[in-house]
Amino acid sequence: MAAAVEDDIYAGYNDYSSVYKDLEQDELFQEVIKTSYGKRSIFTPKTPGTAMRFGTSSRFQRSGTAISMQPMTGGLRPMTAVRSAGYTSRQTFDPLNMGSSTKGPAPPLETNKEDTPEEKIKASERKIMGLIESSAEAVSENNMRIALERAREASSRERALIRLQEQAGLSDNHNIDLTFAVLFNLAVQYTNNEMYTEAIATYQAITRNRMFSNSARLKVNMGNIYVKMGQLSQAIKMYRMAFDQAPTVHKDLRIKIMHNMGMLFVQMGRLEEAANSFEWVMRERAEFKAGLHAVLCHFALSHRDKMKRAFLELLEVQLNVDQEDKYSNNPDDVASNILNEVIKNDDLSKLEKEMKLEAEKSILCAAKLIAPVIEDTLTAGFAWCVDAIKSSAYGVLAADLEINKAMVFLHNRETQLAIDTLKMFENRDTKANSAAATMLSFIYYLQGDYDQAEKYGEAARNADAYNAAAYVNLSACAIKKDDLNIARELLLCALETDASHVQALYNLGLVYKKQTMYEEALECFWKIRNIVRHDLQTLYQIGHLYQLMNDVDQASEWYNQLLGILSSDPGVLQKLGEMYDSIGDKQQAFQFYNDSHRFYPANFEVIDWIGSYFISMQVAEKALTYFEKAVELAPDEPRWRLLVAACLRRTGQFHKALMEYQDIHNKFPDNIECLKFLIRLCSDMGLKEAQMYAAELKKAEKAKELKDRQGSARPGTTALCTLPLKANIGKGTGFIDPIGPLPTRPMTAAGKRDDDFGDEELGDDLLPE
Repeated sequence: MAAAVEDDIYAGYNDYSSVYKDLEQDELFQEVIKTSYGKRSIFTPKTPGTAMRFGTSSRFQRSGTAISMQPMTGGLRPMTAVRSAGYTSRQTFDPLNMGSSTKGPAPPLETNKEDTPEEKIKASERKIMGLIESSAEAVSENNMRIALERAREASSRERALIRLQEQAGLSDNHNIDLTFAVLFNLAVQYTNNEMYTEAIATYQAITRNRMFSNSARLKVNMGNIYVKMGQLSQAIKMYRMAFDQAPTVHKDLRIKIMHNMGMLFVQMGRLEEAANSFEWVMRERAEFKAGLHAVLCHFALSHRDKMKRAFLELLEVQLNVDQEDKYSNNPDDVASNILNEVIKNDDLSKLEKEMKLEAEKSILCAAKLIAPVIEDTLTAGFAWCVDAIKSSAYGVLAADLEINKAMVFLHNRETQLAIDTLKMFENRDTKANSAAATMLSFIYYLQGDYDQAEKYGEAARNADAYNAAAYVNLSACAIKKDDLNIARELLLCALETDASHVQALYNLGLVYKKQTMYEEALECFWKIRNIVRHDLQTLYQIGHLYQLMNDVDQASEWYNQLLGILSSDPGVLQKLGEMYDSIGDKQQAFQFYNDSHRFYPANFEVIDWIGSYFISMQVAEKALTYFEKAVELAPDEPRWRLLVAACLRRTGQFHKALMEYQDIHNKFPDNIECLKFLIRLCSDMGLKEAQMYAAELKKAEKAKELKDRQGSARPGTTALCTLPLKANIGKGTGFIDPIGPLPTRPMTAAGKRDDDFGDEELGDDLLPE
């Protein structure tokens, strides 16, 4: 207990007398008292300092810049002199840590690390890398201009960094990888912006610097740039240097370089060197692309033996993809089957399918190319290729090659040989049988043998129920038999098999159109347009359907879209003329008809409409020009000659009209209309021949009546001018359209006919006795 009292740091603070005695001896305290109640005298301590605070320390001693504080002679002074506050502490209150005299002087102030050359260099390097990354991001966003700006800025900063390092004497610590990254990125961005000269100069700066290891590989990039610039010789030089400097362990790189050289040799016409390049690739690592290119080179050089050898090497390329063996289907294991179906559609399976497709395409392309030339006959050449394929790992392609053989026969117009080749597939339970039957159905359809076409169409469908082309052929046969409902069902079956089958959609649209189901037809043609954006026939069908639906605005829009692709199509111009004629806009209709006639002057419908238009406008002399052109195109058609004579009458050229009628009568003596006009014209001119022609008219009418009774009237010789002009166009004119018959034009544009054009009555005095 006595020890506890003695250890009390607050002992004696309540004894004011003892404290007062000590304060009387404290010089600093006495000086404070003197200045507290009156005018304060100026007091300058012997060793003043900025750390001196009254009330926290009683005495101090300064030495230099460090302050050493000495404790009071009476002991440590507490924060308060009132003990009843209840706070006790055994630690000295020294917030500035100035109470200990054992500590040495304060350390000097730290210098800012960013101000040192090393830190400035590191900061600059970080900024340069940030610019390179920003340039790469701009490329990924297809913003080449921004990418180039970032690359140039990085290059400028990198040069400034080099100068900074030289000034600081730190050149030995330069980051050479950073310089390579800056220059390489700059060269790439120059290339992306088609600044090829600058790109080449930048690549040269890299390849000539021996501090950059493996920079020789960049000569491949330089070769690619020279190819874009069209400097093929310089490109080959770069490829050769890259090939020679590439280590042998980099096999893939060397193969790609050699393949590029081979392609350039082909472009330059140096086929021997190209063939040697591709053969080197095949020796290093056999692949389908190089093998096919080797075959092409030997084919161009007409080397039969080398073609065969290259084709056999192509067949030896190992694909190592057999999807059927990878997935075992167990009908009892549902979960395993579901998993296999999922795996079959993953990315790896898609890649394998692409590789397999490339292999089949390369082999068949090479075989179709060399088969006609490697032997003396086409049949022998295909037989050699088929035997070679059958003895290889790609034997399933032999059937496809035989079908291609039939296609070659068709191309050479040897139809019977094609049929015989395709019939060899009968009774084979393969998809090739279905394809052969489909082709046979198509051939017989073109020959007009619709029964045989339907027979082989059924055989194709039976061999492969998912053969959409078989349904299309069967529907074509049904359309020929006018069984539109059956045709529609067959086409719907084809679309269930392949929803994007263009031929099925197009034919279904035509069937709907014939059945006046215009909305459904429009839907079919709209689907085709989404698949094939600018198909001219599809655009025409859409426009014509809108025309049939009397939607003039939509029809005009689609026809104009078609003219935007093919501005010289006379049929579309004629359709636009018909459409505007139907709504009474004769002027606009004439413009389109005139353009149609300008691109295709042999269209009798257009000639007829333009002639009728000029007659209705009382300008018969202009109509005469068009009818004379029709006479030149169809000299054996009396109708156009009658129209020419009628125009001559309207223009007052009666003698020429009489001569024209007489010439028509000499060539067509039984033409009743010509005799009527001769009687009328001779009567008006006061000629005696009127009675003679009247007698001949009576004989001609009796002969016509007799033929009508016998049911053998001659077409094209009677009542030609009493009918509307458009009614007989294309009938018996002798003109055959090389592109097929035109669609029947609505008989709405003829306009009102003049009385002189075939509807005048003869007077009784002109009739024979």
